[in-house]
Amino acid sequence: MYVQPTVLGLVFCLLAVSSGLDARPQQDSGSQQTDTFFAGTVLETTTAKVVVSRVVLGKTEKREFRVTSGTKVEGRLRAKVRVTVRYITDDDGDTATLIIVRTAQQLKPK
Repeated sequence: MYVQPTVLGLVFCLLAVSSGLDARPQQDSGSQQTDTFFAGTVLETTTAKVVVSRVVLGKTEKREFRVTSGTKVEGRLRAKVRVTVRYITDDDGDTATLIIVRTAQQLKPK
């Protein structure tokens, strides 16, 4: 029985895909960093850190984030303003990558 090379190649490709083999290199799960968000009110801010607090289901949660030279801040960061912090967690703790200051929305007069 003669099988054309393209059909044979297609069969091997389907077998590789169905068995979970992948030509891409596997990444170490420890090297992946996912962005996470935390929204709340700033309690304290310095050049090295920002402390944010929020209340969820009646429980107060307070988080401290490191601020580095790579941290981007959108708005004027000060105490008692609402912020959303995008951060990554590594061996050194939580490091802020982006801090967005939320301004109060004013109602439009009718």
